[in-house]
Amino acid sequence: EKGLGVIPGAVTKFDSSNGLSVPQIGWNGCLPVKECTVLDDVKNGDKVYFVHSFCALPTDTNADWILTLTDYGNHKYISMVAKGNVVGAQFHPEKSGPVGLAMIRSFLAAHGSMNTQEVGVIRGLNSLAELPRTVLSKRIIACLDVRANDDGDLVVTKGDQYDVREVAEHTTTGRGGVRNLGKPVALCKRYYDDGADEVVFLNITSFRQGVVEDL
Repeated sequence: EKGLGVIPGAVTKFDSSNGLSVPQIGWNGCLPVKECTVLDDVKNGDKVYFVHSFCALPTDTNADWILTLTDYGNHKYISMVAKGNVVGAQFHPEKSGPVGLAMIRSFLAAHGSMNTQEVGVIRGLNSLAELPRTVLSKRIIACLDVRANDDGDLVVTKGDQYDVREVAEHTTTGRGGVRNLGKPVALCKRYYDDGADEVVFLNITSFRQGVVEDL
């Protein structure tokens, strides 16, 4: 299908025939091939967040648009474009943490002025193929079990086979209150500050019959 035709080239799907996971989901690098204001505060080795199954490949006809390249499987594809006052990204700046925010901040500070004086000269396509490869990062995904306690507050908890009540020998049932490891939002921030890429909340309130019975 034809696109808008603004940037020359074709969009292709990642080749999964060799076992490559498609879509690409996770944090990967974007290697600059020219200078641009939007990358002023981006450091070598910084990672950004991708979620996509298709990519645009470098060609002679779109070489002057290429700002950064990224590798996934056997594809070296265009991850950012820049020309005139136009900047575009294959990844999600808004989901890329401090790096993505730095890109957006630089763009806004320049009032969208990405003119040719600020952009360096593009390398030849042969030299692009010889650039270092970017690598998809291993992701740290924290999963927090959450449920309501006896006071109706949502808490992070943990237990053997989702039996999350404390032992209480003084009660007739031998079971006490729901084990409380902290507030979900507060613990999520701690994991984020410690470098977690994603935090997943699993509501176990009705995960198994035993848990439902003790409500």
